[in-house]
Amino acid sequence: MAEVRNFIENMLHLRLIELASVRKSDAMAIYGPMDMNLPALVRDSIEATSSEYRNDILTIQLNTGGGLVDSVEKTVEILRHHYESIDFIIPGQAMSAGTVFALSADNIYMNYFSQLGPIDPQFYVDGQWIPGLGYLEKFEELNEKSRDGTLTPLEYGLVQKLDLADIHRFEQAREHSVELLEKWLSTYKFKNWTKTEGRGTEVTPTMKQMRAKQIGQDLNNTKRWHAHSRGISMQTLQDEVGLKIEDFDKITDLRKSVKNLHSFIEEYIFMEPELMLPLVRTGYYYSTQPEVDHEKD
Repeated sequence: MAEVRNFIENMLHLRLIELASVRKSDAMAIYGPMDMNLPALVRDSIEATSSEYRNDILTIQLNTGGGLVDSVEKTVEILRHHYESIDFIIPGQAMSAGTVFALSADNIYMNYFSQLGPIDPQFYVDGQWIPGLGYLEKFEELNEKSRDGTLTPLEYGLVQKLDLADIHRFEQAREHSVELLEKWLSTYKFKNWTKTEGRGTEVTPTMKQMRAKQIGQDLNNTKRWHAHSRGISMQTLQDEVGLKIEDFDKITDLRKSVKNLHSFIEEYIFMEPELMLPLVRTGYYYSTQPEVDHEKD
């Protein structure tokens, strides 16, 4: 097992070197849930290398079904402490809290297969992740029926079982997710947005905040997307949500390195699930330091 682990880690290192070389940046792969361990794992991965050997730019290849927004917030704080610019590549999916994470980027790269998801905070309950907005929508529906006096006996029983503390927690998480998205979009994604595309009008901080708020509301609208698990394609994000997304398929070297890294990690996560932790969060640091000639004159 040790030999297999060493082989996997060495191959992963080579794949990250390939991505870092193409991007001319440090590179990190994050595959798996956005759980409570994520901030510390990312911190340790970065701090394992001296700051003098780190680049100012980090590329993160991300694939996740979602997780905890609080963990995402702390992780972004850590990343921004060490890096001036952070770009995300989504080869497969970044759902829910993963969408919030991806939208903290300066630039986002996707292709026709990639997808983000609605911003639907998840909670780990009884051994499984559950979407919070579905509970909130059902609560609001039952609350409206209660006011109208149209609750059925079955629905009344459901109301009795609802935990108001959980409802409050879900509401706070929903609001917090949108607030984070608005802050990060206006600060990072929109930082170089200076003129509107149509009239060439100067873009003000207020315009950036309003645009970010609209995107947050769009992605938080479960009635529009219908399901927590529904993916939102690159094309939809561009055309309907109004997000600027770069297509990594149009960059030959990048497409190849993204595919190589993604295929390798996906294959070994499924084949050797017990080896998942050392795989999913690791980094390679792209040095721009000149080589030193140690020969004496």
